[in-house]
Amino acid sequence: MSEREPIARDQPLLPPEIWGLVLPSLSRTDQRSCLSVCTTFRDLARALLFSRVVIRFGMWWKARDVRFSASDLDVMKRRFAVSREVLQHIARDASFARLIRTISVRACDATLEWSHSDDFQNIINALKATPNLQSFQWYGSGPHLPSSVLDALTKTCGSTVSELDISGVLASDEDASQYLAQFQNLQTLSLAGNFLHSRISGAHSTMIETCIENAPDTIRRLSVWGDSVWATPLHLLSRLQELSLITPESLDGLGAVFAHCAQLRSLDIVTDSVECEPQMRAAFEAAPADVLPHLMSFKFICRGPDAGIEDWGPFAAFLRGRHGMRRLDLEFNAFFEDVDDYARFLDIFAALPQLEVVGLALDGGLRVFTWEHLRLLDAGLPSRTSALLLTWAFMELDDAMHMHDWAAMLGKRPSLGYVHILDGVDTLDLRDALRLDRPRALELVGYGDHVCNIGRDRETGDAVYAPRWGQEAIGFGTEVEFGCADWAWLLRSHD
Repeated sequence: MSEREPIARDQPLLPPEIWGLVLPSLSRTDQRSCLSVCTTFRDLARALLFSRVVIRFGMWWKARDVRFSASDLDVMKRRFAVSREVLQHIARDASFARLIRTISVRACDATLEWSHSDDFQNIINALKATPNLQSFQWYGSGPHLPSSVLDALTKTCGSTVSELDISGVLASDEDASQYLAQFQNLQTLSLAGNFLHSRISGAHSTMIETCIENAPDTIRRLSVWGDSVWATPLHLLSRLQELSLITPESLDGLGAVFAHCAQLRSLDIVTDSVECEPQMRAAFEAAPADVLPHLMSFKFICRGPDAGIEDWGPFAAFLRGRHGMRRLDLEFNAFFEDVDDYARFLDIFAALPQLEVVGLALDGGLRVFTWEHLRLLDAGLPSRTSALLLTWAFMELDDAMHMHDWAAMLGKRPSLGYVHILDGVDTLDLRDALRLDRPRALELVGYGDHVCNIGRDRETGDAVYAPRWGQEAIGFGTEVEFGCADWAWLLRSHD
């Protein structure tokens, strides 16, 4: 019997192609551990861990007038030093630079204490060294995105960048349009800002319109702030697959979207216009019966003290028969007149057989949420639901109803992985109930701005919450933070 040949410590048993399929499914912590296992694991893990670089200016915080503590300032100082070192390393190390696919800048330095011209030059030098960059994001306006950065981006990565999210944060006197036309393969363009980390002022509207007018024909996903969207050329609309309209003052141009966006798969509308109801009704009534035949995702959020949708019949008619609809998020900013009104609203969701990602607002005014309400919600909430965002405004629950009754109802959804309650009246905190009676697929629970992952204690097997997410993770809420595009989409535009 021959002796076994010794196995080299630096070589895994399986070929790299197999491990290349395994490592992406590991947690970030486990991927970091792979850096020290062997050469093959290190190379695979490096490509995963360092494909995305985040650069921070300052510290994001929901309250804009917050006074930072000494420890906060120390964190900002350390983060800034790390960001500078990373950028310089990218510029020096060509092999490392080739790994970079995404650069995301989080510009939250309201005092501009942490941002100087040298730091912009570090970003420019890093961009000039990254030949494989696919996505560039600049969130926030402290500091504004300088045109010199866009210039470097187009010269080095104009043929590779497919996603550009500059959130309208160019200074109002900057002209980005000359650079946009130079991106040869740009498919995703966001000029929409964000309610939490980058609100856009009216001074940017002309700049955004010019950007859209000069956007390349390759764009398939477009997100735009304000009325600038109506400047979108018709030939560009006809090719779009995803469109987000963020707080346009008027929705009168929506008919053009219905008429020309025949390929649209996803449509998001966030509005605070007092005229949104008659304008939406007019657009629905003028649209043909087969309008947007490929639509699979629809978000309509109405916000503002004077805006609201009291008659959602036109919305129900628009959504009726859409058997391919996967995601639906509706917030009409109006309360239900009675139980029948409430039931008709839930019928919209119940009639969509493929619906999985659900956002809905339940506002009962001063009424009590009864067992009948819960029964109707159970009947209307699809069994396939994988994510639920509930904007809640019932002032009182039936005295005989307990939070575990809600958990039991939600537990009937075997694929439910994410539940988030936005409770403006403090009557529906399900965190303890969902921990004690955890739905089997549940991974993430949110209550207001309190978000935690949920798992099992290895020793007891009991459900436990992980540490609370930081303010920055919630505020930016990208797919990277959530680990799921559907979950990030669901919370988006809810503040």
